Amino acid sequence: MRAVVRSVLAFALVAGGLSLAPTPALAVPEPSFRVVCALTRVAPDDPIVFPGQPGRSHLHNFFASQVTAATTVDSLLAQSSTNCSRGYGGVDFSGYWVPALLKNGSPVNSESVRVELAAYYKRAGGASGVAVNQAIPRGLRMIAGDMMAGGPQEMVYYKCAKNEDAGSQSKLGRGFPSCASDEMLIAELKFPDCWDGVNLDSANHKSHVAYSTGSDARCSASHPVKLPQLTFELWYHGVNGPASSLSWASGDQYSFHGDVISAWNTTAQANLVNQCINTARDCNPLVFGSVPVGAVSQAQLDAQLVGTMPGGNPSTGAPSTGAPSTTASSFTKIATPTVTGKARVGRKLTAKPGTWSPVPQALSYRWYRNGKAIKGATQVSYKLKKADRGKRIKVKVTATKSGYVTVVKASKATAKVR
Repeated sequence: MRAVVRSVLAFALVAGGLSLAPTPALAVPEPSFRVVCALTRVAPDDPIVFPGQPGRSHLHNFFASQVTAATTVDSLLAQSSTNCSRGYGGVDFSGYWVPALLKNGSPVNSESVRVELAAYYKRAGGASGVAVNQAIPRGLRMIAGDMMAGGPQEMVYYKCAKNEDAGSQSKLGRGFPSCASDEMLIAELKFPDCWDGVNLDSANHKSHVAYSTGSDARCSASHPVKLPQLTFELWYHGVNGPASSLSWASGDQYSFHGDVISAWNTTAQANLVNQCINTARDCNPLVFGSVPVGAVSQAQLDAQLVGTMPGGNPSTGAPSTGAPSTTASSFTKIATPTVTGKARVGRKLTAKPGTWSPVPQALSYRWYRNGKAIKGATQVSYKLKKADRGKRIKVKVTATKSGYVTVVKASKATAKVR
């Protein structure tokens, strides 16, 4: 906290025409800005994976905009403001969401636990990373993390922080920590920062973006456009106690993931990229109105209004291509998988995915024990172990097909394993 105060003081003095000698104790500024948003809705909806299909998803926590299953970039931009604080509510109309946090199998009660999202927009690689090419294009859809992961994910980090001073962090790791009574739980998720420059979404909602690599965070030839790197920090004030009591609505601690539909005021976002990210200025302590304002070119605005959805639908504000307004297709018949076999240690359970229309290009499987993903259990069959005794087993089947919305369906749980 003292470092933050010193950084703000230094910025104020420099802005007033005074100079400060370098202070070795201060860290190198992180080229970034931060948007903090409150919880707006808790619902089993997902406008990226299940567009227009309310109730089809696991339970999600939504932040910033009032997001429903029918949300589009147009409906986001139709809002006059969002509940994001520090002056960002009038310029950031994006929809952000993550699976609901569960404690002892029940959703964390937002009436007793304050839940906030801090959305950091950074330059990957920090001050030594290559500059960002442009602001995030309007309408870009991204999913970071994998709900089917059976182990730690590189883009996911957990930590505890003091309720009075979030800068005092401890117990950093890839799995849930056990936070003390005066601490809050923080779940961190890093999004891809390289874009293919063409598609605002893809069939699996991931292949149109990628992560930069190397010490200077460069993008590959297949995804050449470097964007600000969005990083979620979920702040759960008052969630403490044993880590074993926590899970996500999507599965165990390793199933954490997040979604975003980007919808910014183009002038505001371009200025933030210019003044914070590409000038190595740490704008995190600043409210929106205190961020310096500079020239924004027409090219920087136009760069945010390009890209197409699967099927050729242009982003809002893009020049018309004459293509029909379509999005990714949906399966016309979705089967609920079933599990065959005896629920007995040493016996084998087999998933039956049922009949889908059209036929999926690929089906993948993930087995769960009492709602938590079983590490390495990703085949069509699963042999029951001693650890399964007294537990209920179910399987989730993911269906994918190029040009179609990816669908995840879960079977009913078995009887307790004998």
